[in-house]
Amino acid sequence: MTCVSITETINDLEPDALQHRDVLDAGPITVEVGKYPADTAAPKNPHNEVELYYVLSGSGKMRIGDETYDIEAGDLVHVEPALEHDFFKITEDITVLIMLGPTINPTSYSIREKDT
Repeated sequence: MTCVSITETINDLEPDALQHRDVLDAGPITVEVGKYPADTAAPKNPHNEVELYYVLSGSGKMRIGDETYDIEAGDLVHVEPALEHDFFKITEDITVLIMLGPTINPTSYSIREKDT
């Protein structure tokens, strides 16, 4: 069994930087904490894993494929493998718990250029 303090991990993040921090690698499941500061945007980011984003705090928009969603604390977002997705129009710093499931391809993911 592994027990990890998500609160401590969040408190260790830099205050105004876009970042991800691994908190657990349990074989086919990986868990990260991500932080997206207000007035920034994350690049489109297709992964080869199933992803779940649980929004711990903040608000903004999330694009998944061709769909756009308003997101806020308490929302749970499912992203299918290989589907482009990004956060943008972030009005309040977004902090998310990200769970990545089994991969469909062992190459993980690639980051694409930001839209302007």
